[in-house]
Amino acid sequence: MKRWEATTAVILLGTIIISGCSQGTEAPQDINVKVKVSQAHKGVIGRGEIYTGKITSSETVNITPKISGKVKNIAVDVGTEVKKGQLLLKLEDDDLRNNLKIAKSNVSAAEAAIMSAEDTRESSMVSANSGIVSSRNSVISSKSAISQAEKGINEAQQTVNQAQTALKQARTAVSTATNTIRPTQEGLLNAKKNLSRTQTLYNSSLVTQAQLEEAQAAQVSAQTAYDNATNAKSNAKDQLSAGEKSLTIAQKALATSKTAYENAKNSYENTNIGYKNAQRQLVVSQSTAGIEASQQKLEQSKLNVDIVHNLLNNSVITSPINGIIKTKNIEVGEITSTSSPSLVIHNLDSVNLLIYVPAEKINDIKVGDPVQVRVASPATLTTGKVKSISSEDTNGNGFPVKITVVNTSDELKSGMLADVSFVGTNAKEGIIISTRAIEKEGNMSYVYVAANGHAIRKEITIGEEAGPQTLITNGLKDGDQVIVNNLALLSNNTAIRISKP
Repeated sequence: MKRWEATTAVILLGTIIISGCSQGTEAPQDINVKVKVSQAHKGVIGRGEIYTGKITSSETVNITPKISGKVKNIAVDVGTEVKKGQLLLKLEDDDLRNNLKIAKSNVSAAEAAIMSAEDTRESSMVSANSGIVSSRNSVISSKSAISQAEKGINEAQQTVNQAQTALKQARTAVSTATNTIRPTQEGLLNAKKNLSRTQTLYNSSLVTQAQLEEAQAAQVSAQTAYDNATNAKSNAKDQLSAGEKSLTIAQKALATSKTAYENAKNSYENTNIGYKNAQRQLVVSQSTAGIEASQQKLEQSKLNVDIVHNLLNNSVITSPINGIIKTKNIEVGEITSTSSPSLVIHNLDSVNLLIYVPAEKINDIKVGDPVQVRVASPATLTTGKVKSISSEDTNGNGFPVKITVVNTSDELKSGMLADVSFVGTNAKEGIIISTRAIEKEGNMSYVYVAANGHAIRKEITIGEEAGPQTLITNGLKDGDQVIVNNLALLSNNTAIRISKP
């Protein structure tokens, strides 16, 4: 302890004692000493050159809403500590909820359209199958009609042929009968002349009765031959007339059969076309294009529901990390921008330090090397590790080296300055405290630890002293609040009052 500090303590103690004695019969009061404390940290003592850097957050996130909208509520302010998933702000969502109802209604409509398309397809297939059966029966009937018409044509043609043959025979018979009448007619005239002459001769008794009778018989025979020839011609003419009529009837029947055949043929062609159309209609009815189109509309409608759901989710902005609100750029009622952050969050669970190491020292450092970090205000001593080493000197200031430090006490804030010293590979680890907190009596060293409003004296084992810092190997634990001033006024269990730095 410095001499002037001891003298001051004695004077102050004497003053307190005198003051106490002047109170007469009043009971002496406990001394309540105002002290400052420094937190003991587990670590190592740094060596060599000290580098100064500025503390920055290890993680900074710009909260930029994915959609534009009017701010309905803001749940945080600058300095608010937030957890991952915690609500930050909420946008008005009435229009989005109405759009969600419309999108869900479209899904229901699309599902109904699919059912309708399936029913229509099934009905069309039944109708098309029925059409195929009907048109196939019509084709079969038309083929049968063609066969019957062909048979009718053949029969009618045979009848025509027969009528033509009969007509030809009748004409021949007429011609033959005509040719027969002439000689019989001449024979009859000759027989009549012969009978007349024979009768005259008989009357003159120039011929006998037998000759007369013979002449008479010849006339009768000639008359009969003539009558027969006349009758044959008449019959032949009747046959000719009948043959002509039969031919006319047969020719009409043939024409009718041919017409029936053409009609049957046309009917077959039409029914065959109808059958092919029915087959095509069946193919069309079997198509699932309508169903697929409705299914696509359903998928699109479901996608629209998902999109609106996402928009609704995006109207509620939550924190993606644990951290502290650094910046707030918007107020309730304002419209958010998708191009600039509404809030900025930084994570101070661990912090970064950027120092610049000269070229002659940079090759002695590697990623992962331990360092000691000291922050003057608040008085904090901790350790860190080298996170990254740049391979390029920055404007002649040295090579940028980034240090990462775990900030468990939350004392380190963005913007604070910190001193960094590198730690040797063989450095001992222990509890680091301020050297001015230590008092010695002979071979014993001790410190006072603030606990429950009192100063508790603790014996310690010193491992190493390095100027303002001392490494303790026994007697303290990480986080102890070690008193660093007014030590002369303290004894074990002295009442204390901790002053803020």
